[in-house]
Amino acid sequence: MKSNKWFILILGIALLGLTGCEDEVVDEINEFDVLVEYLEGTDGGYVNNMGSWILGAGALNAEFDYSAYTVFDLRSATDFASMGIEGAINVTLSNMFDEAANVSGPILVTCYSGQTASFAHTLLRLKGYEAYVMKFGMSAYDESLDKWTSNCSDQYAGDLVTTASEALPTFDYPVLSTGFETAEEILDARIDAAIEAWSNGLLILAGDVITDASSYNIMNYWSEADYLGHGHIDGAYQLSPGTLTVSGNLSAFDPAGNNILYCYTGQTAASSIAYLTVIGYDVKSIKFGFNNMHWSELPGHKWPKPFGF
Repeated sequence: MKSNKWFILILGIALLGLTGCEDEVVDEINEFDVLVEYLEGTDGGYVNNMGSWILGAGALNAEFDYSAYTVFDLRSATDFASMGIEGAINVTLSNMFDEAANVSGPILVTCYSGQTASFAHTLLRLKGYEAYVMKFGMSAYDESLDKWTSNCSDQYAGDLVTTASEALPTFDYPVLSTGFETAEEILDARIDAAIEAWSNGLLILAGDVITDASSYNIMNYWSEADYLGHGHIDGAYQLSPGTLTVSGNLSAFDPAGNNILYCYTGQTAASSIAYLTVIGYDVKSIKFGFNNMHWSELPGHKWPKPFGF
């Protein structure tokens, strides 16, 4: 009789345990929502409030004080050793966070043309570092380093149009699957993914986009006045700067890929695609931006050809 009572008691406890398991609901983490809510904060986040993030240097500003910054130079070790800013640190996208952890004060990031540096500085900003970008990169430092002049052209002036933009498309948001739950952990994993994506190539030639525009979801990252006034790639949408939020225009990007975001020099676009890549999009930027398409059209936002070419 005693054994039957114990059996009934144990069976009851087991059934209660099973019932508890059935009633327990485990909420699945939406990593995209967690990450974007964290990065947008209360004001749209850094990418939508960049302020004075790009700084003139070299031939463009002879009075620029490099000593006020820790300079991160992303060029190859050989080129860095050949000529560089005094006191600069030669870094890669992969090890720049290790170097940044030992820095007190602002960081100035540079590279050959400024586009890789722009991408890098956004990643640093997302991790809380006060980072800035050298305008036009080391091309502005010395004539021998100039990568810009030969890439400024009007070669695609005849391919540009001044038609009004169609309404922005609307897509679902990306699905992230890092396996982490906290925003900080997801961010770290996605920064690693962004660095890998850049190394695999997130810059594209203007000609490749223009000649095959229908294959891409193209965003012109200018005001409407500039979009209509300067001309734009046929089929490109006008996307107002500072609207890369869930309540703004993030849904205009296709999570399946083939997105293009371009601007005047490519530096703002590179900074912005760093953020977009981190939150799960596949977006490329056009090398040298509009300067490579119709340089003479731009009254500003252009490489000034300071070396007399």
